[in-house]
Amino acid sequence: MIKLLLLVAALIAGVVVGPMLAGNQGYVLISAANQTIEMSVTTLILCVVVLLGVLFLLENILKRIFSLSSSTRGWFAGRKTRKARALTANGLMKVIEGDWKQAEKLVVKAVKYSDTPMLNYLAAAEAAQGQGDTEQRDDYLRLASDLDSQNLAVALTRAKLQLRQKEYEQALATLCDIKQNHGRNPIMLGLLKECYIQLEDWKPLLALLPQLEKQHVITAEETVILAQKAECGLMVHIAQHSGSDGLMGHWNGLSRKDKQRPELVACFVRQMITKKADSEAYTVLRDSLKKQSNDTLIGLVAELNLPDNHPAIVRLQDLLRYDSNNPVTHSALAQLFMRDEKWEEAKGHFEQAIALRPDVTDYAHLVKVLEKLNDEQGAASVSRQALTLALPAKI
Repeated sequence: MIKLLLLVAALIAGVVVGPMLAGNQGYVLISAANQTIEMSVTTLILCVVVLLGVLFLLENILKRIFSLSSSTRGWFAGRKTRKARALTANGLMKVIEGDWKQAEKLVVKAVKYSDTPMLNYLAAAEAAQGQGDTEQRDDYLRLASDLDSQNLAVALTRAKLQLRQKEYEQALATLCDIKQNHGRNPIMLGLLKECYIQLEDWKPLLALLPQLEKQHVITAEETVILAQKAECGLMVHIAQHSGSDGLMGHWNGLSRKDKQRPELVACFVRQMITKKADSEAYTVLRDSLKKQSNDTLIGLVAELNLPDNHPAIVRLQDLLRYDSNNPVTHSALAQLFMRDEKWEEAKGHFEQAIALRPDVTDYAHLVKVLEKLNDEQGAASVSRQALTLALPAKI
């Protein structure tokens, strides 16, 4: 623009000054080697102006040529980028559809000119695992990590794929690395929870529960359920490795609130039974039944192998004073009487239990009791009733 203004100014100056010099044009002599050029000042000025104009024109032509070349290169590059985007989009759709082979082919082909090569490698990793090729999966994850070794998406994808492949130990190691810098990430916490459950690593799961609820990964109700599952799982682990003494020590270390939860009491009692510590289990069960009447706990009384059933019988009879129509209590009491070979007492309570809640197991016990009482006709009648109950109803 400035050059054009200078050219116009020179032309104007020539137009204005030219007439003034018309009568006195002056004389210019240019000598170079053996050549001489003679002209008037006015002619020289016009030549200079024309030469400048030619130079300006030549410069503009060259600029346009080079600009066109750059635009052409940009168009070709943009075309490749647009094609890479289309391939990536189609590849991601194939991932969603589960067409793993085609998905891998598309996203890998698009990597070179992709705007998001990391996304392509992550999709390729998932496609490779979908085909069962975990080695290729790890190669793609490594390529994605090379682009950004601290990227959270890469680490989370690795952990998800390892969990899906049931590589729980490897997934746990990946998640522990993530936790150091992203301890509040809800996706990481959810994956860590799943990993602990699959590995039956109950102690760290219990420690993680408050954070899971705080970050809204699980609800308060889910927290209670998971806590019970983890506590029970921990009891199983302790019983297997430390026996009844270790389990009793663990139980004594629980909070008062936990000791009042029927699910945990039931889990403790069952594990103590497996370790032949029925008497110690009954002590805990008895104390719990003094504070609450729970059908699951009442039913466990009949599963205990006690040297003397009398205290347990008295405890159940006390419960019947407060709730005489509880079939579970009648059934448990009848089983203890049957174990002590008190057939008449057992018969009465089994009949009451069946009247309140027909149950195939109680029918079977009653048949056995009637046979002990030499009531063959009664046993046959009860057997027919039990068979009717066990068979599916005709439509």
